[in-house]
Amino acid sequence: AAPVVGAATTLLFTLPEELLGGYLGFFGGALLYLAAAEILPEAHHTHPARSTLLCTIGGVGFIWLVVG
Repeated sequence: AAPVVGAATTLLFTLPEELLGGYLGFFGGALLYLAAAEILPEAHHTHPARSTLLCTIGGVGFIWLVVG
């Protein structure tokens, strides 16, 4: 339900172009923080290296298929 509500709110609000860079910078920084603080340390745990590498390559391939 949350993604539908989030998508619907885009019809109710518009961001001024002057503020768009600030919003993108803020949320980009938030994503970098999450990657550095949560995801990166998880990659250094004692998991089998081969499965971690395969999952990483699989994730990159999936995103490439979706976006490209």
